Amino acid sequence: MFRSSELVSIDCKHVHFTSDGRGVMVYVPSSKTDQAGEGAWVFIAACQEQPQLCPVRALQQIISRVGGTGPVFRAEGSSTPLSKTTVGVRLHKALAAAAIPNWELYGAHSLRRGGATYAVHKGVSIRQVMTMGRWRSDVVREYLYAAPSEMWEAADCMQHD
Repeated sequence: MFRSSELVSIDCKHVHFTSDGRGVMVYVPSSKTDQAGEGAWVFIAACQEQPQLCPVRALQQIISRVGGTGPVFRAEGSSTPLSKTTVGVRLHKALAAAAIPNWELYGAHSLRRGGATYAVHKGVSIRQVMTMGRWRSDVVREYLYAAPSEMWEAADCMQHD
């Protein structure tokens, strides 16, 4: 659940893959809610069941392609990091290429909101989601999306003793 500004600031030296294949730890040196610049670690688990969708594997490939030094996310054929506005543009291109319906409705921030919502749906506590997303307040609760089917389920529950 990275912010665009965090993604574009990740350097190859901030990425540490676990030796056991469990995942990767990414150091975020500073963020919107880290004005003191203390930094934070983000843990990303490997997806063994669907290697073609594994973020750890994709990150390994990107780092290999860029030569293992400098910004992880950079302009093609350059050592210049992407701008945070470019993240959304690239996301749109990737979603369109993958034929995702209504791809134009998504933005870089959608990944953050969707990540928080998915984590809560998988049973991750709000406190852990706040830590994972580097939220310092309960504003994360405003990010959580409830599908109409979930709202109907909640409404139905209220009708039973």
